[in-house]
Amino acid sequence: MENEEKFSVDTENLKEETKETVNQVKESIKNVNFKNDAEDTKGFLKEMLSNPFEAVRKVACEEENVFNKVIMIMLVFIAASFAYALISVIKYGKYSGVLDNILSLVAGALDPVFFVLAPAVMILILNKDNKKPLTTIISTIVVASVPVVINYLIDIVELLISGISIITGPISTGLSAVALVLTYFGMKDLFGIEEHKDFIKKYAVIKVAAALIITILVRIGIS
Repeated sequence: MENEEKFSVDTENLKEETKETVNQVKESIKNVNFKNDAEDTKGFLKEMLSNPFEAVRKVACEEENVFNKVIMIMLVFIAASFAYALISVIKYGKYSGVLDNILSLVAGALDPVFFVLAPAVMILILNKDNKKPLTTIISTIVVASVPVVINYLIDIVELLISGISIITGPISTGLSAVALVLTYFGMKDLFGIEEHKDFIKKYAVIKVAAALIITILVRIGIS
């Protein structure tokens, strides 16, 4: 009988990776040139549309460094999530308390961050045989989640225009499915596992653990 893989956390490595990632994010934001970086990101996204699986694979296999573009995508993601929360508060805030409205706005800004970080940390912990920097893991998840970002923009439109969900609903469903598949293959490439049967268990553990973390954050009012 094969030995079962033991779950353990190298806290020192996790802290070091987190510190390095935070420093890189700070440096990237400090040096951001919104006009140039926005154009580069648009070009990257156009290329991605032609072959999204290859785009995700290149990022996961460290053949292409897109961290600056990932920062731009995350800024759009956070802005869209916050805008949705803000519009919701304006439309429905009168039915809630002031504190609840404030928490909704905070959650709107933080949701995309936790959406990415929860699975990223799990991958960093579990991926012992094919170690990748946290920046690479985050980049892969963000690139694979581009359809999710588009869905947030669609949600804003649905909030503003009554009845348009008849048109946007099927589009949102399709984008969610694409994001799920891209995330699966992106994570699989991060682990460097060829066979689906060898990866599906790890994928399930990551998704369940990430969902549990986000659920706990929601319960305590952080997300």
